[in-house]
Amino acid sequence: MKVLLVGNLAEDRQQSMTRFTAMLQNGLEARGHTVTVLAPTLRLARLGPPYRYGGLPKYLGYFDKLVLFPRQLRRFIRSHRPDVVHITDHASAVYGSSVRGIPVLATCHDLLQVRAARGEIPRQKVSRAGRLYQARILASLARLPHIACVSNQTRADVLRLTGLPPPRVSVILNALNHPYQPIPAAAARVQLAGLAAEHGLDPALFDAARGGFLLHVGGGLWYKNRAGLLAIHAGLTRLLSPAPALVMVGPPLSAEPAAQASVLGVSQRIVCLPGVTNAQLEALYNLAEGLVFPSWEEGFGWPIAEAQACGCPVFASNRAPMTEVGGRSSVYFDPGDPTGAARVIASAWEGRTARRDLALTESRRWQPALMLGAYEALYRQLIR
Repeated sequence: MKVLLVGNLAEDRQQSMTRFTAMLQNGLEARGHTVTVLAPTLRLARLGPPYRYGGLPKYLGYFDKLVLFPRQLRRFIRSHRPDVVHITDHASAVYGSSVRGIPVLATCHDLLQVRAARGEIPRQKVSRAGRLYQARILASLARLPHIACVSNQTRADVLRLTGLPPPRVSVILNALNHPYQPIPAAAARVQLAGLAAEHGLDPALFDAARGGFLLHVGGGLWYKNRAGLLAIHAGLTRLLSPAPALVMVGPPLSAEPAAQASVLGVSQRIVCLPGVTNAQLEALYNLAEGLVFPSWEEGFGWPIAEAQACGCPVFASNRAPMTEVGGRSSVYFDPGDPTGAARVIASAWEGRTARRDLALTESRRWQPALMLGAYEALYRQLIR
């Protein structure tokens, strides 16, 4: 098949979407398909201040993305006639109106922004312009012939908010976009020794004899629930001896959570690690006592799948899609009750080693071949 993947503007730095698009391209090409990736580029926005997703550069970028790029997309389709057009990020569903006479679909990763714009998520405030933009995205999704969702929870949101009939909305679970796997403990310790030196940390932080560490992977967005994470960690320091440290892969704590950590008395046992490589993250998953994932909301929950692939026990929110991705191998808690969550984790602490094999079994669902095969079948269905 000739497949056209419609990606995102590189300067928006949406890493997970970039990786997803690259995984599709590489995987489909390896299966013998001809794949082209077409994405917006900065043209008008290059004439203004340095690009960022805010202020004047943001709106100049919108002109490039919403006015100039659709023209480029239509020209490409007329001249190359792909068999199917796949919009790899649902936020770009507006490009569906530029496709005529060719099967088109989008992958929906989550509708958190759409739901926030509709007032369903009071924690996240959305400007009037943002509400209008999200309404346009939702309307564009509702006009697409087909939407593939990365989880059953996302599919439920799509069906509820678009009104599309169920046959036009399917579930194709994500695959790992890096081949995370179990590695020898010695190799993992070498990686973490280098990581500790890079960040000026005491390597003993990762020592299991001193309590080891729990891992969290995620940014500072509200739905990652960093406040709940810190409170859970504080509860575990009282319930476990020796208590594990908390390693947070992501940006440093902002002022409010940093103050919370200080009040809770856990600042000295928390480390934030931005810019971690895939190899370093793999080592962290392999040596961690477990992944703690207290998110309020997710579209899928990549870190849970990545942890499972390394045999890392998972302690996660008892909400979908965390429960869908975590399966039988994970331990679940209420993210709104940090004290209770700490007790749940502490009670499961002794059995965490036995969960490593269960996690590896669950991780078989994240093989790229399964995802690629499902998309191939969907492409053929739409072409027919």
